[in-house]
Amino acid sequence: MNDDIYKPRWLTYDELRAASEEFLAQYHPDGTLPIPIEEIVEFGLSMDVIPMDGLKAQLGVDAFLTNDLEYVYIDGYVLQHAPVRYRFSLAHEVAHYWLHDDLYRHCSVQSVSDWAAVQRAIGEKEYDSFEWQANNLAGLLLVPTAPLKDEFKDAVRKLRDAGIPTRQIDHHPTRAHVIRALAEHFNVSEKMMEIRLEKDGLLARL
Repeated sequence: MNDDIYKPRWLTYDELRAASEEFLAQYHPDGTLPIPIEEIVEFGLSMDVIPMDGLKAQLGVDAFLTNDLEYVYIDGYVLQHAPVRYRFSLAHEVAHYWLHDDLYRHCSVQSVSDWAAVQRAIGEKEYDSFEWQANNLAGLLLVPTAPLKDEFKDAVRKLRDAGIPTRQIDHHPTRAHVIRALAEHFNVSEKMMEIRLEKDGLLARL
């Protein structure tokens, strides 16, 4: 196998943002929220989602994508009991599909042991780079830039209407309230929402 396959091309956050916009324009052009990531996976990308009990315990991940890009295996507990995490896991595998298809197509990944072998072959540093890209693209897919800005502006307007000055938005508990409300609107975790707000310069990094 070509060793270059194991070395992800460096991508900036803005390049990942552009990739997310390209993907959503193709697979979710109407832009309705929350992003219907499960429908995109199953009907847009024609992938089957297959639950697997104990996947997290065996491999240390919530999901993995097979090399033919046709199946997403997902930890059974996550699928049944952690809907927000499930949505992120699907978006994460979609990000690998969109960014790293060359790696997948040149590997044999049909089982937990196959993916564990690929992890070892990639190496820790390169694997971390692949995961950083997939995590950030997943966040951008589930919380697109333009809708986030619009919803944040609306949240700020509501705070002003309630008599809360803008300068208090970056302070607890107002900050926590904004993050929680937006996370619920986009159906993502509060941690992901906080990261997206910080990345887009809407909330200060505290």
